[in-house]
Amino acid sequence: MTPGPRLRRRPVARTALAVAAAMAVAGLALAACGGPAATGPDPAGGRGQPTTTTIPPRPPAERGLAVTTSQVEFVDSTRQVVLNGTVLAPVRALPTTLWIPAGTGRVPLVVFASGFDVGPPTYARFCATLASAGYLVAAPAFPLEDPALGFPLSRTDLPDEATDVSFVITQLLEGSLAGRIAPGEVAVVGHSDGADVALMTAYEAGHVDARVQAVVAMAPDPITDTVVPSTVPLLLIQGTADNVVPYSASAAVFAQVEAPRYRLSLIGAGHLPPIVGGTAWTPVLDSAVADFLDAVLAGRGPGVTALAEELGASPLAQLQTSP
Repeated sequence: MTPGPRLRRRPVARTALAVAAAMAVAGLALAACGGPAATGPDPAGGRGQPTTTTIPPRPPAERGLAVTTSQVEFVDSTRQVVLNGTVLAPVRALPTTLWIPAGTGRVPLVVFASGFDVGPPTYARFCATLASAGYLVAAPAFPLEDPALGFPLSRTDLPDEATDVSFVITQLLEGSLAGRIAPGEVAVVGHSDGADVALMTAYEAGHVDARVQAVVAMAPDPITDTVVPSTVPLLLIQGTADNVVPYSASAAVFAQVEAPRYRLSLIGAGHLPPIVGGTAWTPVLDSAVADFLDAVLAGRGPGVTALAEELGASPLAQLQTSP
């Protein structure tokens, strides 16, 4: 979440987006839920005798799993907490909340990045819900974003927070929970300033972490540095009545990023309430994030095409896709 001056922006008028007639079928072939048999020439040279390849069905989506919550403190002793040239702490301590789904199998890892002037507890409902869909969710508290850590707050720390995210990924992949994390299945999800951080980890020069395979950015600002072409799928989410970050900001990011991308507009929604919970848009947001990650990261569930059909029928959401 952004600081005081940004909270005084006027609400942005609702803007209707054209719902995609087809959900980027070519770009989302990897997310298809099964499919027709493929044919090809007869390997023996016969005519009119196609071979048949059956695409195996996708595993079902996970929902409603029991979730346990724990706390761990990761400390990056190679970096300091610095503000305006003053060293505030000799190391970067990153208290991290974990939401772990029940079971013993490997699951995808999601690092969640919080917004300005708040920390992981603000997003506990969302993180627990995502974990119940079969994701190990880790939410670090950033030194100059979370007031609970006792430092002055500053948005100038966002690039360091992108490095914090990569550090947390490393700690988890090499630590005691490594055996619960599915190889190659890492996503970063963020809200507001945290969305800016999430975008950095996949698309901004100097911060790209090749381990990140999917990004969800909710109410982000436009990217201000060099954008790197990528194959990492991006889901943008923003309320059309967001009075903190202009609704046009997600449109700007949609135009900037060179990757498979999808922009979900929550019609009439504001900045923070949909993700905190208790709004009409909350279940739409929850389902969209879980279904998107299922499709592009975990390889399960009905796929993004089915999600597009669902959102297309909702009066609360509209979807725009990349060509």
